[in-house]
Amino acid sequence: MSPRLQRRFKGLRALGLGMRFALAGGREGLVRTALMAVGVGLGVAMLLLAASVPTARHHRDERTHARIDVNLDDRAIDSSDHTVLISDIDTVFRGKEIRGRMVQPEGAAAPLPPGVRRLPRPGEMVVSPALRRLLASPGSRLLRERLAHPVVGEVGDAGLLDPGEYVFYLGGKHMLEGVGDTRRLDHFGKTYPRKPLSPELVLLSIAGIVVLLVPIGVFIAAAVRFGGEHRDRRLAALRLIGADRRTTATVAAGEVALSTLAGTALGSVLFLTGRQFAGLVEIQGLGVFTEDLTPEPVLVPITVVAVFMLCLVVTRLSMHKVVVEPLGVVRRSGGTTRRLWWRTALPVLGLVLLRVVVRNPSGLHGGSGVVLVAVGMLALLVGVTAVLPWTVERLTRLCGGFGPLSWQLALRRMELSGEAATRPVNGIAVAVAGAVALQTLFTGLAHGPPDSAARTAHRASSSHTRTGVARLDSGAENTAAYVPVLAATPGVREAVGFAELSVSPPDGGFTQTVRIADCAQLRRLASLPSCSDGDAFLTTPPGMDRAHDMTTWQAGMTLRVGADGPGWRTPRITATVPAASADPAGDAAERILLATPKAAGPTVLEDAVSTIRLTCTTTTEDVQDRVRTTAARLDPSFAVDFPGQPDKDTALDGVRRALLAGVTAVLLLIAASMLLGALEQIRDRARVLAVLSAFGTRRRTLAGSVLWQTALPVALGLLVAGLIGTTLGGTLLGIVGRPVVHDWSALLAMAGIGAVASVGVTLLTLPTLWRSTRPQGLRHE
Repeated sequence: MSPRLQRRFKGLRALGLGMRFALAGGREGLVRTALMAVGVGLGVAMLLLAASVPTARHHRDERTHARIDVNLDDRAIDSSDHTVLISDIDTVFRGKEIRGRMVQPEGAAAPLPPGVRRLPRPGEMVVSPALRRLLASPGSRLLRERLAHPVVGEVGDAGLLDPGEYVFYLGGKHMLEGVGDTRRLDHFGKTYPRKPLSPELVLLSIAGIVVLLVPIGVFIAAAVRFGGEHRDRRLAALRLIGADRRTTATVAAGEVALSTLAGTALGSVLFLTGRQFAGLVEIQGLGVFTEDLTPEPVLVPITVVAVFMLCLVVTRLSMHKVVVEPLGVVRRSGGTTRRLWWRTALPVLGLVLLRVVVRNPSGLHGGSGVVLVAVGMLALLVGVTAVLPWTVERLTRLCGGFGPLSWQLALRRMELSGEAATRPVNGIAVAVAGAVALQTLFTGLAHGPPDSAARTAHRASSSHTRTGVARLDSGAENTAAYVPVLAATPGVREAVGFAELSVSPPDGGFTQTVRIADCAQLRRLASLPSCSDGDAFLTTPPGMDRAHDMTTWQAGMTLRVGADGPGWRTPRITATVPAASADPAGDAAERILLATPKAAGPTVLEDAVSTIRLTCTTTTEDVQDRVRTTAARLDPSFAVDFPGQPDKDTALDGVRRALLAGVTAVLLLIAASMLLGALEQIRDRARVLAVLSAFGTRRRTLAGSVLWQTALPVALGLLVAGLIGTTLGGTLLGIVGRPVVHDWSALLAMAGIGAVASVGVTLLTLPTLWRSTRPQGLRHE
């Protein structure tokens, strides 16, 4: 046999020996291999879940495009048997957004919305399964009164973005195209090219991928090291009897390879099993259908190879002491002191790379910018795992000589095996650092100067009142009948009704507002010296800067109603008066024309919007939902809004919910890692714990030492994670030129997560701890 074949044969024998070690060793060896396989399996299941994100997003986009109910072709659609009339009747119930549409078929072959088998008749309703459950829940009386229509069917999966979405279709009658937002369709759905994401969303996507994948990698790396002390002593013994470095590394690779293969198979089974229950789980308001969780075919082999290579690399890097100090490993003596310089070099490298991107934020759309941001974030987050062991080591050396017995036992244990103490905590530290960075990034992107409407609403609303607006695009002539009904709603202090018009110069220009009501209602909108039918008044908002006022009001000038409506002649302006108070019904820093019905003219009400300004007391329970219910019972097309909060960025909110859902899932995974790590440490110390119990050490003291061993690394890890996370979040905000705004409540919540994890892990390990302190634990073969 040639020397080359001999080396290969020797390597195969060493690899087989490592696999035998993974299965041999009795119960202890099998438990160690099972723990490694379970840890790797959980990590593989999470990676397969991450590999399903592109498919889930693609399916969600397809469902979004399939239910588009707006004519985007700018073509005229004539009434026929193949058309349907549709209008938006969205609503909100206790912060939950409900998508509603009123539909009226114009023929037997009218198109159906996705997921709907037949269009409801007038007064009937088709709802999503989630909305059906919400309507049936005990606390939804107001919603049942608002949607008091017989349910004749359910919306299928094809018409929903996720299983928890609230959607309904209400059958309408006497609908007219062009009245309000009623429109005619001959089909549902529209495909259009995907627009490039803004730099903010690109940055969020990069941050999310890194933040979600790095903790999973740390978790798998920690799982590979389960039972690491026993394996290191066994490999050190092989090294002492003459095995060279290559042979020792090959034996270790064989042991890890078997556990990794078993873990990969287990992870695949866990993923396929959990996939069947995907529709029942909702995290951060985000859910998916079962078919959405289908990994991309090209990502599956990449995931398997990446996990296998990560396990081998971690195993090789962890063998430094085995190769250099095998006698110290066998004797369980202390090793060399950890050095700090290279541990701090990782975060510094990450900051330098991110600062390079700051000089050119537009580079986020290029490959180099994305790589720099990803590598910079990776260096900062991995820096947490590098700095934490050094921090724990320094603390145990400084504080180990005093304190209660449970404290000293914990510190002594961490001093002897600091790596084993910090290994399970690295995952939660990295996850929290990433979550803090994401939260800082979200807060900075969402923070901005309030718009004029928000400032107006803030001044208009006291600490106990809230101003709202109810609008109906059709039926302005019935405004007077709507006002007393809404005013009688519990919690409503005042209701002011008027018809509202949007007018502009015929040649285009700034849109101006006209409000039409009788003198009694106009006196609630402005301070009028006198009023009679036929008068018109020009208002000036109180305390508003008119430097940007672009309105032009002159008696007799012709203006155009709406976008393409008829002409309207401005009446004679009786006086210029100050507005009674700023309100959110469309006011800004511009002047508004108030007109009586005679001054406005009899025909203009056909193009006006029925508007009712409401002043509500916040001390009444569910006042906003009561108002929405009353308005919906008057007319389902009523739109009720309570301004004062900045509008949500839909894309940003979607990314935020997806990433927070991912962070929540990762934190659950890391909690499992901490539990497995704590159980592994107790199992490793079973004989020592039994000896301590036999010498009279109370169980409460032993439980306290376990708590300290968990809580102390977690506290230090959260401290390091908070510092690196806020630094990372601030640096990412600097890339897109946003100010740094910290959400301290979120940081405290992260600290609470760490505290709950520490106490929870300790409580779950107590049964194993009690079994380890039995006299039977003193036996040793």
